[in-house]
Amino acid sequence: MTSMGSLSSILNSKLEPTDALVFYKSTLSNGGSYVEHRAIKNGVMGAGAPLEIDVLAKIMKTVDKFAHDTTSMVSLHGVIPENLLYASASIDSYKMVWYRKPEKRMMYFVDTLGIPNGEMEIPGLVYSTDGRGLRVFAFKGSKPKKLLFYAPFFNVDDHVCLGSAKIAKPKVQTYQNWMQYWEDMFWKSEFAHILGGNPVKGNLSIITKECIKEHKPFPMGQLKKSKFTLQRLYEI
Repeated sequence: MTSMGSLSSILNSKLEPTDALVFYKSTLSNGGSYVEHRAIKNGVMGAGAPLEIDVLAKIMKTVDKFAHDTTSMVSLHGVIPENLLYASASIDSYKMVWYRKPEKRMMYFVDTLGIPNGEMEIPGLVYSTDGRGLRVFAFKGSKPKKLLFYAPFFNVDDHVCLGSAKIAKPKVQTYQNWMQYWEDMFWKSEFAHILGGNPVKGNLSIITKECIKEHKPFPMGQLKKSKFTLQRLYEI
């Protein structure tokens, strides 16, 4: 797990060189070229060795990714939001976990559910994304602890079904912009069906309809314990 304190330290730390590529070109017109790799330790460049094919392939994959994807989450930067719990990035993957306190949200439903569109007071939620999909879980209190509960909504199981929302990806790659993007993907989609098992102890349709029509907060006693913990979200 990366805490907010250590996360800030990592992002603001001094960058140190670890590897170098040296390109050679023959002085002869048909002499070709050569690339070697040199490890750097304590600021000192080590002995050179021919650049291995798998290393070159990884470099080319990175170049291609950024050349064709200007909205890559790997290039995130900017102020670290207070509600960001965890973030990590590499060439091939990305992970971000954040939370929002209990709040009122606008909800949209397909006509067949018979639930009117409207605002509902919802529990605090934890969002987790790998840049390709989204997970959403509920928690009790004002800030998530170890225990998580199933999000009491349609379209949600271990993963979220994101179907109807058409949201443009952020042009400026900040943490806040991407968090907002994934939240909009969730909340601006129409809730349509239950995925997997019932996420609450009672009847989800009846509870949701009552909360919206009577302006009641979601009854926290209806939350069902999830098999996921906060720590597991950081690891998967």
